[in-house]
Amino acid sequence: MSLNEEQTRKQYIDIALKRSGWNKIIPFKEGVFYKDEAVEEYPTDSGPADYVLFCDGKPLAIVEGKKVAVNPQNVLQQAQRYARTFQNSPFT
Repeated sequence: MSLNEEQTRKQYIDIALKRSGWNKIIPFKEGVFYKDEAVEEYPTDSGPADYVLFCDGKPLAIVEGKKVAVNPQNVLQQAQRYARTFQNSPFT
């Protein structure tokens, strides 16, 4: 059975994030200060990132989910574009 991207995110990535201590996985809302959450569909200049992980109010990591059949190397440039949109962050 082939899972689509949304199914992959819910069945694999959300579970992996929670096991890693990211217990708050929340959708993006304009004007909210994110302290220690995994934020879904966080807007960037290159489009929405599937997840941005915030620690102490700063972006720590970007997680890009794809269906299982997609090779991770195929989306590396996409993740790098997302990372460049954060000014004064560990991504730049």
